[in-house]
Amino acid sequence: MCNAYNLKTNLAEIGLATHNQLGFDLVFPPGIDAASSNTPVPQAVYPRRDGLILRPIAAPHPGLEPALAHWNLTPYFHTGPLNAWKASTNNCRSETMATSPAFRDAFRRRRAIIPATSFTEWTGPAGRKTAHAISRADGGLLFLAGIWENYVGADGPKITYTMVMIAAEPGDDVAPFHNRQPIVLDADKARLWLDLSADTAPVLGAATPGTLLADPPQPAAA
Repeated sequence: MCNAYNLKTNLAEIGLATHNQLGFDLVFPPGIDAASSNTPVPQAVYPRRDGLILRPIAAPHPGLEPALAHWNLTPYFHTGPLNAWKASTNNCRSETMATSPAFRDAFRRRRAIIPATSFTEWTGPAGRKTAHAISRADGGLLFLAGIWENYVGADGPKITYTMVMIAAEPGDDVAPFHNRQPIVLDADKARLWLDLSADTAPVLGAATPGTLLADPPQPAAA
C-alpha cells in the first residue's frame, strides 16, 4: 500500500494543473489567491504527517478548497487525542470503504482529491529495498481519490484523510511494484468521485496503461 508521496510544487502550480487537467479551479477566501494564501504545501508526506487535500466547496463559487490535513483518517467517533488512534488508516481499500466503520461516513459525505507529484513503492529484500517514484508519464500532476473527516477530540479539531486504494491487475503500470494502487483521477473520474449521488464504480479502475512511469523503471530483484 502507498505509505509515502511527494508534492514538490506550490499552490499556484497546483491551481494551474487542477484547472488544466480536471477543469476545476481552486477557491480561496475573499481577497486571497494562491500566491497570498498561507496554506502550507508539505513536500514529502508520510502516514501521520500533514498533507494537502482539495475538497469541494459550493459557495460562494464552486471549486476546490485547498486544506492542510493529517494523513491517517481518524473517524468522527474517536474522542481521545489524535495520537491515541492506533489503527493504520492512511490507506482505504475500495472494496470496503462503503461498509468499514472507520470510513463509511466519510465515503458517503466527504470526498476529496489528493494532489501529488509522485508516490513511492518499494521492491527488493528487507534491508536493501529500492524506492520507486511513480509519477505521470506526461509530466502532469497526479490527482488521487481520497476521503476526509473532521476529527474533534481531546486535542482540538483536525482534518484527517485517507487515500483510496484498488487492486493492481496484470498490465497495470503499478502491478510490477505492488498489488494495490491509488486511484488516479482524470477530469471525468474526478467529477464522478466528488458527486456524492453518482455511482463510483467507473472510478474504481486503474489508469490507462502508459499513464504512469516508475523511476527506477524495473522492480529490484528479491
